[in-house]
Amino acid sequence: MTIAAKLGRLAAVLLCATGLSAAGAEPIAITNVTVIDGTGAGPRAGMTVAIDNGRIVSVKKGGAAPTGARVIDGKGKYLVPGFVDSNVHGTVYGNPKRRDTSVKYSERGEELALEFAQRHLKAGITTIRDSYGLLAPLVTVRDEIARGEVVGPRMLVAGNIVGWGGPFSLTFSLTPESELSYFQEKWNDAVAQGAGEDLADMTPEELRVAMNAYLDKGVDFIKYGGTSHFSRPSLIGFSPRAQQVIVGETHKRGKIAETHATSPEGLRMAVEAGIDLIQHPELNSRDLPDDLIRLIVEKDVLCAIRANEVTGDVRKRHLATRAAAEARFASAPPATTTAERNRRADALDESGAIQRRNAERLIKAGCRVTIATDNYLGDAPEFRRTPKTPNQEPGEGSILAIEGLVELGMTPIQALVAASRNGAAAAGMAKDLGTVEAGKIADLLLLDADPSVDIRNIRRLGMVISRGQVIDTAALPDRAIFGAAN
Repeated sequence: MTIAAKLGRLAAVLLCATGLSAAGAEPIAITNVTVIDGTGAGPRAGMTVAIDNGRIVSVKKGGAAPTGARVIDGKGKYLVPGFVDSNVHGTVYGNPKRRDTSVKYSERGEELALEFAQRHLKAGITTIRDSYGLLAPLVTVRDEIARGEVVGPRMLVAGNIVGWGGPFSLTFSLTPESELSYFQEKWNDAVAQGAGEDLADMTPEELRVAMNAYLDKGVDFIKYGGTSHFSRPSLIGFSPRAQQVIVGETHKRGKIAETHATSPEGLRMAVEAGIDLIQHPELNSRDLPDDLIRLIVEKDVLCAIRANEVTGDVRKRHLATRAAAEARFASAPPATTTAERNRRADALDESGAIQRRNAERLIKAGCRVTIATDNYLGDAPEFRRTPKTPNQEPGEGSILAIEGLVELGMTPIQALVAASRNGAAAAGMAKDLGTVEAGKIADLLLLDADPSVDIRNIRRLGMVISRGQVIDTAALPDRAIFGAAN
């Protein structure tokens, strides 16, 4: 970390200690507000919500504010739970396309992770789950936020995707070891943290030892590669017995176990192993079999869907791309080889069409859904030829995902439940988060318009409350590195 960065971090700590930041422990009462509590119930007008010691004390119709509380007039406003994004990537973890960024910013992981987290909080995302990245800086920032030394959303981190070998590996990016530089080899090890490709060859008992060693590193949940990262061909990552060990050892620690699988059979094996959550259940390789969707519903496995990748402007671009490709191929001779058929499928963005169909079917079937955007840092701005699209920007991508759930068939109320109560379940914190109810941690958003009428009103953000503290969102991020300055 640079001297300037260290001074900036020290200033943030001092501000928190003197009470000049967003932190503040005074009781709060939000009066005469319309509550949409995240349980699936409709709006309740004229409510008073009392907060003390970071938790909701009461949610009552009318009534006076508790003595000594800071009173926030909620007339004409709507109170909803803070949102949870169940799949983000807040560090530069490199891949063959981002080598320059990886080299230049390799020592600034903590600064970048904090900026990334704060941009989420600025948009009303009060909890983020980082499911792949550099463990050390993520843990440092997670713990600083938890201690109140810096302002940010609650963070849960997984580090590596267990069974994959880091960003410059065969399992992640089809990069053979023979082509790696020494920097890339070290980067792979920094991400894998001893839980990489070697685990796929272990016996169940060897894997049990390796899993516990990785869990001891302080991860909050486990995400494992049920298959390879790529989907053509999609290769099974772990045997059924091995997956039962991964899930079982994770559950013994009281933590969430989830998978990233790229084929229906790879996904089925993980569901049968007892996972709690599926990342990208919409796949991009095949339409999901009906019986697999029924199994997911029966086992009540959380479906962490990237609605931001198949709706809105992304969907419009997909349809335009597909229409142009269809016009080109209309007069072309039939494809004569497998490779040629695959190229045409890519030109038609067939994977985008598959993801959209599968997402709609999962929602229609009644799967318990949460948003999981894949929001990521990507290349540094100075290395981008074109601007990064907003659908995977920190915070903005999450808002687009919530809006996208409505486009995929949910009602606005259902989309709010997905982004709050179901997100809390994905975080393993359903008893403490996700709804506006007495006893819950006060992660709350005060909106200036009714999101149950128009989901886009989640953008009408008047106030963010995190752990019972009003956040000065205008001051976030503390330092803009990849994002725009305030």
